[in-house]
Amino acid sequence: MKSSFVVAVAAVAFALTSAHAQVPCHGTRISGMVQDSTMATIPGAQLELDHSAAETSGGDGRFVFPCVAAGKHELIVTMDGFANRSVTFTAPHGSPLDVVLKVATVETQVDVSGTDSAATDTNSSGPTQTISGSRLASLADDPDDLQRELQQLAAALGGNPANTTIAVDGFQDSSALPPKSSIAYIQVNPDQFSAQYREPPFEGGRVEVYTKPGQKAYHGALFMTNGSPWENARDPFSVSKAPLGKQRYGFELTGPVRKTGSDFALTLEHRSIDNFAVVNAVTGFDAEGNAVSTIANVASPQRLWLATARLDWQLGAKNTFITSYSANVNHLVNVGVGGLSLAENGYDAQKYEHMFRVSDVTTASAHLMHEARVSFRWDGETDTPNSTATQVQVAGAFTGGGATIGAQRLSEFQIEADDDAILTMKNHTLKAGVQFFMNDEHQKLTSNFNGTYIFGSLQDYIAGTPTAFTNVAGTPDVSFTLVRDALFVQDDWKLQHGVQISAGLRYYLQNNPALYNSITPRLGILWSPTKKGTWTLHAHAGMFAGQYSPGTYAEMLREDGIHRITSTVYNPVYGDPFLGATPIHSLRVFSPHITNLTWAAENIGGTRTLPHGFNVSADYYIGRIWNYTRSNNINAPLNGDPFGPRPGVANVNILQMQNSGQGRVNAEFFGIEQHTLKHVQFFMGAVRVDLIDDTDDNEFFTPQNAYSNAGELAHRSGQNEWNFFGNATFKLPEKIELSTNVNGGAEGRYNITTGFDNNGDGNFNDRPEYAAPGTPGAISTPYGLLVASGGIGVFPRNEGVMPTRVYLDMNVQRAFPLTRKQKAEHKQTLTANVRSSNVLNHMNVTGVGGVLGSPLFGRPYAADNGRRVEAGLRYSF
Repeated sequence: MKSSFVVAVAAVAFALTSAHAQVPCHGTRISGMVQDSTMATIPGAQLELDHSAAETSGGDGRFVFPCVAAGKHELIVTMDGFANRSVTFTAPHGSPLDVVLKVATVETQVDVSGTDSAATDTNSSGPTQTISGSRLASLADDPDDLQRELQQLAAALGGNPANTTIAVDGFQDSSALPPKSSIAYIQVNPDQFSAQYREPPFEGGRVEVYTKPGQKAYHGALFMTNGSPWENARDPFSVSKAPLGKQRYGFELTGPVRKTGSDFALTLEHRSIDNFAVVNAVTGFDAEGNAVSTIANVASPQRLWLATARLDWQLGAKNTFITSYSANVNHLVNVGVGGLSLAENGYDAQKYEHMFRVSDVTTASAHLMHEARVSFRWDGETDTPNSTATQVQVAGAFTGGGATIGAQRLSEFQIEADDDAILTMKNHTLKAGVQFFMNDEHQKLTSNFNGTYIFGSLQDYIAGTPTAFTNVAGTPDVSFTLVRDALFVQDDWKLQHGVQISAGLRYYLQNNPALYNSITPRLGILWSPTKKGTWTLHAHAGMFAGQYSPGTYAEMLREDGIHRITSTVYNPVYGDPFLGATPIHSLRVFSPHITNLTWAAENIGGTRTLPHGFNVSADYYIGRIWNYTRSNNINAPLNGDPFGPRPGVANVNILQMQNSGQGRVNAEFFGIEQHTLKHVQFFMGAVRVDLIDDTDDNEFFTPQNAYSNAGELAHRSGQNEWNFFGNATFKLPEKIELSTNVNGGAEGRYNITTGFDNNGDGNFNDRPEYAAPGTPGAISTPYGLLVASGGIGVFPRNEGVMPTRVYLDMNVQRAFPLTRKQKAEHKQTLTANVRSSNVLNHMNVTGVGGVLGSPLFGRPYAADNGRRVEAGLRYSF
């Protein structure tokens, strides 16, 4: 049934495409967006093409001219309160024609040739995308699903989707997604080689979300969605179907505060999610010695509130003041449960984020614009464990007892201040700015205060002989202030013959730890060899620096060895671990020569505009990493015995954070887009990433052997070698719209370990070794004959390969007009939709057993949600 449905959709799309091909249009479709200098969309703008054809920008600022003849054209854009703008361009124009209006009394004349659009920005490359209009509508309404889709799109540059930075309204730091109904448009991976941005292309990508401004007439909407248990599929590892459900409801309202010059926008959304975590663990053996599984559905409900408020105020002909407030308050139950973690191991989490932001944009002249932004953020978390008992970890089998997180409390106050100036001259656009951050942290870190028993195998657990016991004692209170600042300058220089050069420089510094040496230059060149702009070629080179986050510094303080003492007891007595024991203490320190990690990356690529509205693009990246941060035990035992001789003081592990890591990467991207057909539009792309390092992209990563790096250069955990993504929108008969979004990854990696600390360095991350035939205790695996210790060769890190993950989301909707007056400024409509995430019900595995010899070795034991279906109604007025 699934395959027939997909075939039917493809047949409909082909038929509609063929029908459209018969429409007698001898030109191309030109579309774009009207925005102000803050990049907010402008609805209701008047657009006149060649002094005849006229259009009006929609509620999202979008406009479309369906059939524009080849050649040079003039577009005049007018809007009350903004300077008129005249734009010249050449058709066919392979990318969206976005127009920025300035709050000024001076009329400007700008030439937009094939090399001046967003898609041909000097710093842009194939994975750079702007999402708005129908394509934005095709993305998921649910914030969790929307975030997953955006993260996967950002992974087009090769980074781990989980590391994606999601920034809102021009601010640099990552924050929670606003409700989708408040979003005007989204930029994915904008100008990654610009000095304005810190992150290298392979660090996870960047998503910039811009919210809608208020409108000049009152407008709003009420919406609700419902996903009932009977609509949803059973989770892959559950033996029974849980009563899964989800309800969303809310409203949005916008309008003027006064007749002209000021407006507001409000949104409020509540989500009630009745989810269930699936425990799939092995907790014992039966009389015949067979493993006994514990499989259970554990309720993990969530209750979430999202709210935004925005006020735009015109202070004068050249000054716009914007202030906004957002709140994100969540209550989650049984966090951490699922897979190998039993229900007793969960905790209750109360999370909040309140953000107040102020922006001021001043157009000093037709050539100079100044932007100042300040953000005040209060966020935190209170965690309450289901149990405060000592935790029990049985390698590769289950985790029980209390949650090690303890009664944790996190509280943070952050100030972000950005100040930019943009100077536009005949052939140069110069942008300079400052990005300042201050974090005031107050944390009660109770991690492992309840202690943890570690068992190397299920047999050891049944026998009651733990391998080790660890705990932390002292005061859990950690407080500090972290200050970070960056300065940048960027010059985009337009030469003749379709050539543009971009050069920039960025400088970064911070305290805790003190870093003052991060200077990173950037360079890009773009060439459009054809007058019509059908070809654009680009090349980039740049350096990128990292940063140490508040979480990193808090963890260093948590294990400082003074206010909090971390202890490990080997072979303890179960129930009385310190009886007759000699504890090994551990502490973390910074290297006296700590510096910042540094990337160098190069890129070459291009975009080709094809007939009938097709665009294809390809990019190739290479990168090198040095000074990468990782932690190494500089006082590890010399003979593999935790009580044996060490370079320094006895019985102490000193985990030094240092810059001894290295890495390299190469990546290839390919994408194809169709944006002119009447009944179907789509974008598809894929990226292959070959990224290896010896840090696993983690400052607290420690090599298995403090005195050897053998086998450590490997792919990162969870880093897919292949990422693929795409979306399509189909206009079906009877005004029905079908939208799809597909994303996924293949060749993700996981580590294979023994479950023991074989060399006494305090880390239970040791990997097996290769074994000769006939070796006692050796286990035959897909990777060869392996033994827990005493083998003949080093087994590489992250040799395990995860199954391919595929997510196909679909949405079908129909809008019913309720207003008879066709010229009404805001028509009343009722929109009904049915949306499904993971419509194929593909088993997207998230956990595979990686402990050699454990009952679950090499077997998947956890997966993401199965198919979820929800129906919704939206009333707009």
